[in-house]
Amino acid sequence: MGNKVSTKVNDAEIRKEVAADPVVMYSKKACGYCKMAKTLFAEEQIAFVEKDLDVVSRERPDEYQQYVNGLVYMTKQTTVPQIFICGKFIGGYTELNKLKEARKLLEMVEECA
Repeated sequence: MGNKVSTKVNDAEIRKEVAADPVVMYSKKACGYCKMAKTLFAEEQIAFVEKDLDVVSRERPDEYQQYVNGLVYMTKQTTVPQIFICGKFIGGYTELNKLKEARKLLEMVEECA
């Protein structure tokens, strides 16, 4: 009963990270959709900050689960990539590509750049 959610979820760090840069993407090395998102960002010449969850797992194993739980808590998603623009979760590669096709992606990024 004394198990508080706050001890298992570190959403404060995620909130701080996504507020620090206009475009932030959480990814994993072996993720095909992450690679496609990176390619799309490169083609559109959009700078982004990548937070590789594999690196977090390796460098901070004791904090990894709370960190990932914080991400899932905020986005309600368990897959990567997870992309934030102007601190707002927009989704993964599919949603990113839809924004590009609708010609709204650059506009969104420029709002907070």
